[in-house]
Amino acid sequence: MPKLFRLADGAVIDVAPDADLAIPHDADLMAGAPDLSSARVVRIELPKFKDGRALTQARLLRQRHGYGGEIRAGGHVIPDQAQFLARLGVDTIEIPSETRVEDFRFALKAYRHAYQRPAQGQPAFAIRGARE
Repeated sequence: MPKLFRLADGAVIDVAPDADLAIPHDADLMAGAPDLSSARVVRIELPKFKDGRALTQARLLRQRHGYGGEIRAGGHVIPDQAQFLARLGVDTIEIPSETRVEDFRFALKAYRHAYQRPAQGQPAFAIRGARE
């Protein structure tokens, strides 16, 4: 059973509800989204490192479809993806029990700012401009 890792604060969640809706990695959310009205948790699947469609799905769920519930990423998730997933609007990730949680925590803190516009929040250039 995988552990759930919360990207906002690096906490490990032992007991969490199952996903109400699982979106296959090849679902086209550009064409439209499934009914999200009753979904508290939506799970996206990363089948392998080279397949980034789930990253696009997360951003589309937040920005285009206005989904405000929990987005959970599962499948082949590695620490290097943690910061990207958080910036794209993913709340939690499933990590195998043998995976070192510290690696994910370290990856989240590797960079303080990014220039790309996140799904939620502000990019570095907007923060920098506000301080001047």
